[in-house]
Amino acid sequence: MINKFINSPVIPVLTFNDVNEALKVSEILLEENLTNLEITLRTPNSLSCIKAIIKEFPNVNVGAGTIVNINQLKEVKDIGCTFAVSPGFTKALVEKAKELDLFYLPGVSSPSEIIELLELGIKFQKFFHAKNSGGYDMLNAYKNIFPDVKFCPTGGIGKNDFKKYLELENVLCLGGSWMVNTKTMSFNDIREESRFISNELKI
Repeated sequence: MINKFINSPVIPVLTFNDVNEALKVSEILLEENLTNLEITLRTPNSLSCIKAIIKEFPNVNVGAGTIVNINQLKEVKDIGCTFAVSPGFTKALVEKAKELDLFYLPGVSSPSEIIELLELGIKFQKFFHAKNSGGYDMLNAYKNIFPDVKFCPTGGIGKNDFKKYLELENVLCLGGSWMVNTKTMSFNDIREESRFISNELKI
């Protein structure tokens, strides 16, 4: 799983309520080699959208985001998600993910949370909300404080700074939604943004 994130290190963070829209956007992203998709559980039809994407694109690495309770972990595992992401974490969530054998990316925003996850054996952590939690400078400081921890920063990262984050040795990948906003962007806009990322990453 780690290698999948390293090979395509920008993870689109997507919110869908319409299945057809979800399939079209996913198709565009995959054509531009953005092969790790995080679908948030923020809409009534999010699980239906995830199931449709997994069925239509069986080779894509589909995860569920905004996981906040253990029941959601089981739900997304049952429908075929290969990873799960939370804005924060609890010990119960970490233990349930291990029980389900589901790759889990828990969120942190402070040194105390990083240490607590280390105590639970988790060395790959989501840094959220990146921009509001110190951003690039904070992660740059953490590389010396927590040399064994690798991060996936998410939140407030965009077209102008994503490459800067990826240059940090303790950042394996990052999440973002800037390349997909179906309320303000056309499918062509999404394709252009995704192609720009792919070209910049040379993937």
